[in-house]
Amino acid sequence: MKGVCITLIAVLLIGSSQQTKTKDKECWTPWFDRDNPSATGDWETLIDLHKENPGKICGNPLKIQVQTIAGDSMTSTGDRILQADTTTGFICRNEDQKCGKCEDYRVRFQCPESFCKAGPRCWTSWFNRDNPSEDGDQETLIELWKEYPGKICTNPLNIEVQTTSGDSMASTGDTIARADTAVGFVCKNKDQKDGKCKDYHVRFQCFKSFCDKAPKCWTQWFDRDNPSATGDWETLKDLRKENPGKICGKPLKIQVQTTAGGTMASTGDKIHIADTSTGFVCRNKDQKKGNCKDYRVRFQCPKMFCKPAPKCWTPWFDRDNPSATGDWETLKDLRKENPGKICGNPLKIQVRTTAGGTMASTGDKIHIADTSTGFVCRNKDQTGGNCKDYRVRFQCPARFCKPAPKCWTPWFDRDNPSATGDWETLKDLRKENPGKICGNPLKIQVRTTAGGTMASTGDKIHKADTSTGFVCRNKDQTGGNCKDYRVRFQCPARFCKPAPKCWTPWFDRDNPSATGDWETLKDLRKENPGKICGNPLKIQVRTTAGGTMASTGDKIHKADTATGFVCRNKDQTGGNCKDYRVRFQCPEMFCKPGPKCWTPWFDRDNPSGSGDWETLKDLWKEYPGKICNSPFDIQVQTTSGDSMASTGDTIARVDTSTGFVCKNKDQKDGKCKDYRVRFQCPKSFCDKAPKCWTQWFDRDNPSATGDWETLKDLRKEYPGKICDNPIHIHVQTVDGGHMASTGDKIYKADTSTGFVCENKDQADGKCEDYRVRFQCPSSFCPMGPRCWTPWFDRDNPSGTGDWETLEYLRGENPGKICHNPLQIDVQTKFGGSMDSTGDVITVADTESGFICKNSDQKCGKCKDYRVRFQCSGNFCTQRVCWTKWFDRDNPSGKGDFEYLPYLRKAYPKEICKVPLYIDVVTTDTNMPFIATGQISSVFSPTQGFACRNTEQKGGMCLDYKVRFGCPCTCEGIIQHRE
Repeated sequence: MKGVCITLIAVLLIGSSQQTKTKDKECWTPWFDRDNPSATGDWETLIDLHKENPGKICGNPLKIQVQTIAGDSMTSTGDRILQADTTTGFICRNEDQKCGKCEDYRVRFQCPESFCKAGPRCWTSWFNRDNPSEDGDQETLIELWKEYPGKICTNPLNIEVQTTSGDSMASTGDTIARADTAVGFVCKNKDQKDGKCKDYHVRFQCFKSFCDKAPKCWTQWFDRDNPSATGDWETLKDLRKENPGKICGKPLKIQVQTTAGGTMASTGDKIHIADTSTGFVCRNKDQKKGNCKDYRVRFQCPKMFCKPAPKCWTPWFDRDNPSATGDWETLKDLRKENPGKICGNPLKIQVRTTAGGTMASTGDKIHIADTSTGFVCRNKDQTGGNCKDYRVRFQCPARFCKPAPKCWTPWFDRDNPSATGDWETLKDLRKENPGKICGNPLKIQVRTTAGGTMASTGDKIHKADTSTGFVCRNKDQTGGNCKDYRVRFQCPARFCKPAPKCWTPWFDRDNPSATGDWETLKDLRKENPGKICGNPLKIQVRTTAGGTMASTGDKIHKADTATGFVCRNKDQTGGNCKDYRVRFQCPEMFCKPGPKCWTPWFDRDNPSGSGDWETLKDLWKEYPGKICNSPFDIQVQTTSGDSMASTGDTIARVDTSTGFVCKNKDQKDGKCKDYRVRFQCPKSFCDKAPKCWTQWFDRDNPSATGDWETLKDLRKEYPGKICDNPIHIHVQTVDGGHMASTGDKIYKADTSTGFVCENKDQADGKCEDYRVRFQCPSSFCPMGPRCWTPWFDRDNPSGTGDWETLEYLRGENPGKICHNPLQIDVQTKFGGSMDSTGDVITVADTESGFICKNSDQKCGKCKDYRVRFQCSGNFCTQRVCWTKWFDRDNPSGKGDFEYLPYLRKAYPKEICKVPLYIDVVTTDTNMPFIATGQISSVFSPTQGFACRNTEQKGGMCLDYKVRFGCPCTCEGIIQHRE
């Protein structure tokens, strides 16, 4: 995108940091001066500072402070500064200066307080995920987090880099591209004189609390090898083979000692590998003075690995004997032959000979004995004949051995072996028996239709598991066809619990007079908004006369909780489908009459474009956290409060999956009404309301007509201190007593009006004196940094009053005020407080801005005011790029329409995806739109601009051009209006 950056932080950050004394709790880095202006200028960039001072600057600094090395302020030098922010750092270019050279500067950064805490710290293990065989050695945090989940803290305090042989990074002479706590470590081969980086490993420093989380679960010490041959090889692959079940799948750490107990470091040996992926290797050939020492290792495992093992063992299995190639007791075969009897991820394996002897006592060379493959002993590996005959068993999680929930489906027999075999597959069974088999069965049980066991038949079974179901193929049998089988499945206990009595009404939206009977969820939701839950548990189908679906003999195309029900006439042999009705079973809470939890009303779109699109996808994006993931119900009204039904509009979509869509092209008059929507959510969603409370307010006392603590008056007297849509109200007496305890009759106490107690309603003629506070969304009480805009004074009271409205301020100061200000601050032009003037203020809030009308004042004239707005911290560090000016239309037709979709089409790839600001001026004089006095029908950074001739006093819009402010990372200076 073409454009020039606006560096918004110049006044908001640097100035404030220079004028404010450092507080005790502020956390500043040391001063850094890595460059001087002898070349192209003074470049104190964060990327270079992080590289040269690893661990000394936090990942996301809050502020930057700049001085000359003599201690003078940056502004006092008169230098033109290219960049000074917490994203890039500081840049002053010699070419920008009148005298041809910058001063020599130093910088420091403010970090979160936790960065400076002197609490105990710890180091992670060493990580070596890459080697320099391709582009170089990339030990980046993003990849390390991915490959070693939970082993590196989110915001490391420091980084340490060594070669894998233990040499310091500095001693290698390599040119390092990156070594910091923001990115990690990068060394590029192309940067090296000899064309290749050394092989490095890295570790990170974290707060000690991160290391204390590590469970203290260590394996025993292992010493399987000695260095008499090629070295000492204590690899995980060999250790697992020789010690089945004694080392967890993904160790957290490795610890290495000599067999005499000395530390690895003390030996002076050059270690080839020591990590949790391979284990430990020391090679004799790498040592200068002889062989490696003799080492032993142990591994740290997740805590649950060390918990007293649950006494949950499978039966012993002996499916093979060594008469052929060996003894193969593999999990794959054992599961096939013993469905449901071995858990998915065994914890341990135990091996015995069929006579009861230990595996170790046989002297056999074992090929595999682990919880991934099972057990294999190969005859060809033995020196003295065949393997012994072994049996195995597996240890499983305790819950696997708990008395199985007595939840079995009915027996199913959908096929017989008269064709290719007996196919009792889950796919077909679910289609023919909707809702009768759980999603993930725990076990399968197979019997012949006569009641015999599967094993007793001698049939060769192709499949018998909880993923596919059961298949016996005739072609696999030697003595004829398969027997006729039936199956059933074990499900979680909750599947068999008495079904919650939460069924929708019966629906019959279609009849089979056309192509068939289509009772699809998509159509049913559209025609019955809010009456079917988002994810039905079951579907029930009956004929409209009450008969079962099975009794009709119809061939049913679909009958499930994803699509709904479809019966197609073309599939029937004896005529059309019967006429069916359906209903759906929903979670019990869908039917509960409990408290209704409704979101606020949302109106994100209007029908000026293709229609009114209030879709969940867009609403979730624009109102994060304010709508639950799976709403129960949707409610739609026009923005004036009329019901959707009363408008007569044809609605394209209204449900809890998509939201609401009304298309202009579907309407007789060519345009939808303007709608708003809200959604019903679980009560728990409303109970999650953030604990963000305002201060207590007591603006009135009951000496007159009563105690009036209304929102209207409170907002006027306490501008910016109460959110727009409070969630709750809390009322007490001024001395802290409960409202209920007073016995007063309360007229109003809600989040719309506020609080009112009238003296006339009380038995003794007078209310108590009350105070109130309001609960607001968490965004109103952010814990993060905040900042203030500059002061604005665009008007004076010489006309009708002083109008410092947000609409005009944004038009005249594009990009300088955030979208949703947190607070407004109002002063007189000379710094006096608003309250001290005695003026009657019409508006002073974060929605409209500030208005004082001369007509409301006793002396006939307001004071002259200025305003500023508080924004969240990211606004202060945000840099904005402006596009070029666009003028695709002129007002010769119906008006001047510079809509964003049209502009995107005319100027592809020149406008960002989500513009932050829009700026509109006339094409001839660059007069801001706001100063023309004309009326806009659209003025939005996400929609564009529209001016209609019919709405203007002179009958014709001026010719306008627009530009958009977008987020950017480019370098630049403040762009003034052309």
